Amino acid sequence: MKDVYMYDDAEVLKNRLGIKNEEELNKAEGDITCIRLLDIDKEISGGLFDYARLKAIHKYIFGDIYEWAGKERVVPIVKGERVLGGDTVRYSIPGCIENDANKAIDDLNSVKWQELSIDETASIFSVLLAALWQVHPFREGNTRTIITFATQFAEYNGFKMNKALLRDNAEYVRDSLVKASDGPYSDYQYLRRIIHDSIEKG
Repeated sequence: MKDVYMYDDAEVLKNRLGIKNEEELNKAEGDITCIRLLDIDKEISGGLFDYARLKAIHKYIFGDIYEWAGKERVVPIVKGERVLGGDTVRYSIPGCIENDANKAIDDLNSVKWQELSIDETASIFSVLLAALWQVHPFREGNTRTIITFATQFAEYNGFKMNKALLRDNAEYVRDSLVKASDGPYSDYQYLRRIIHDSIEKG
């Protein structure tokens, strides 16, 4: 299936900057999103923790780079993962994204977080956060968007997370989300560990 998000003459995502070199795009994206993430908690605050908020976060972070920022992807995605031996996570198919995202967010909102210990919070949050991440609503930028949503949600619900710890260990965070999204073989211990540490140091 043709990936409508890619240039016809380069294996690079179409972008507002007109960059057709993957390394250059990755650097530009990193620089721009880093600046956006500095003030996102001020720009997107209050309101509900719902799917609309998740899309607004993505649009704010990536809107200067991609025309489709904040919009659901319309193509399936497959990514070979090193921690899965080259296999891919089974992400939501385009027609199910909205329902799957709403279900995952409803599950997050249904927990009485204030009544839980740190250990209980880390365990439950790991499972529910991985479920939301596995939806992968956007063509690119899902981890940064969902971690931002998660830290805002956590602070609102009384278990502030240390964002610097998550940022400084971004590769570990993503790998742990992959391991926690492997169907019947899902392993939550790595994600649970860093969420627990981030709450303790929050």
